[in-house]
Amino acid sequence: MYLVQKYGGNYLKNNDDLTKIADHIANHREELGDLVLVTAAMHEIATEMLERAEEFRDGIGKPELDALFSASEYQTAALMASALEQRGVPARVIDYIQGQSLTPLEIESGKHELILTDINKALEQNIIPVVAGFQGIGDYEMSDRFGRYGSAATAVAIAGALGCECELYGNTKRVYIVDPRVTEDRKKFDEISYEEAMELTMLGDGDLEAEAIELASMLDVKLYVGPALKEDHSGGTYIVSRKNIVVEEAAVSGISTFDDVVIYTIKGIPNQGEEIAELFELLGDLKVNLNVISQQPYQDGTSVVSFSCEKGDIDRIDNALAINARFKDLETEKKEDICMISLVGVGMATHVGVAGKTFATLAEAGIPHYNITTSEISISATVDADNKAKAVVALAEAFRL
Repeated sequence: MYLVQKYGGNYLKNNDDLTKIADHIANHREELGDLVLVTAAMHEIATEMLERAEEFRDGIGKPELDALFSASEYQTAALMASALEQRGVPARVIDYIQGQSLTPLEIESGKHELILTDINKALEQNIIPVVAGFQGIGDYEMSDRFGRYGSAATAVAIAGALGCECELYGNTKRVYIVDPRVTEDRKKFDEISYEEAMELTMLGDGDLEAEAIELASMLDVKLYVGPALKEDHSGGTYIVSRKNIVVEEAAVSGISTFDDVVIYTIKGIPNQGEEIAELFELLGDLKVNLNVISQQPYQDGTSVVSFSCEKGDIDRIDNALAINARFKDLETEKKEDICMISLVGVGMATHVGVAGKTFATLAEAGIPHYNITTSEISISATVDADNKAKAVVALAEAFRL
């Protein structure tokens, strides 16, 4: 029986953590079966690499970044294999598994090619393959490396190819029903669907890797996130296909929050569409991650366009608008100290009245809300940051979470 485990984050800060993982694997070698180990970069190594890269932030290109961060994960994989060997567990570093036959267009469309020859050869010889996590799966920028994203997607891709489960051990130890930073009721999901986990991840402040969940959904890989180095899985959460969850789907399954949001409102943009297209192309070029977008008629053939994004994008947006001939003279407002609260549940697709109940609950609690966005399985609203806890508690009680 194959099993893929990925370690990173708080479980892989330094050599002490690495030896704890090696001890656990050595002590449970038989129960783990045919294990493939994927390692993110050890925190100490990654931090040093990031500090070096920061010195060249303005001039360093993506190929050089990939080389730097791949090197930090190769070093970690080599150390992990050495620690296992020291404990009498045969291990082999697998540094590169990415295929070369895809065209640039296929890669751009999201396809990945992995060559598992070395992994399969090691497994046949009862050797644990230790795979360097960063294999270029996903398109990540400099800022993403601070979270060391990429290794979870690699682990999921390998599990999909082997047809087995994947366990992700990092900073996220379970998926909570309600943001535990807001409420003392720390109830977790025992199981959650791919769709709900994706939505909670993308709309919240958690650090689960969204690309890994999306890939698991495509490949039908059963995921487990939980506390590492445990003999059972009772403390974590399985992320699975909806068809494998037998309980009745509630309208709302969980609530996530996203702090430090800012709302921009720009008045007087012509309705023809060219200027609006240019605005969002400008934001795309700045790599601004937009949360909520709305457009309303204003006056004399113009519109009011609003969008929300992370507070850290303010300086870049302000500078870009100030030098753009189309937008520099338009009336622009910013509302800061905002939090986005998102209700998520696949049951929304079949339950009516969720939006009405959401906004009635906020009104009864005396909480004003601003931008609103919806998807098939989520409703998000922005509120003042100082109303965050009050809003989450009221909504959790209203939907019995």
